[in-house]
Amino acid sequence: MAKDPRPGISDAELHVLQSLWDHGAATVRQVQQRLSSSGPDWTRSTVITLLQRLERKGYVASDRSEFAFVFRALVSRDELMHQRMQELANELSDGQAAPLLLAFARRQRLTSKELQELRQLIDELAAKQSRGKQK
Repeated sequence: MAKDPRPGISDAELHVLQSLWDHGAATVRQVQQRLSSSGPDWTRSTVITLLQRLERKGYVASDRSEFAFVFRALVSRDELMHQRMQELANELSDGQAAPLLLAFARRQRLTSKELQELRQLIDELAAKQSRGKQK
């Protein structure tokens, strides 16, 4: 079980990161406005604190060349999803992803498109495994 390269993040930090994913790089003021428009008021100092924490943890980077710092996400949604899924697999199934995926698939109602994507992924993984055995 490999250790995650980054520490976990809080729900508030996740909201800030989602703002950067959804709207791109931004100043503290822009992030604050985005977050405030979607719910409770976020103070400037709270947003600064959260961005600084995310930067220390390696989730965002800041460009300090201008008057106002501009923050951008260093980690994609997929990377964070993978990290969280690995944490869950480590916690619930000795680091094995298959039991976790199977449990999710059995209980989740998947759309036709999602099922098609899942079949395609399974086919690709099977082909890759087959090629690996031929070498």
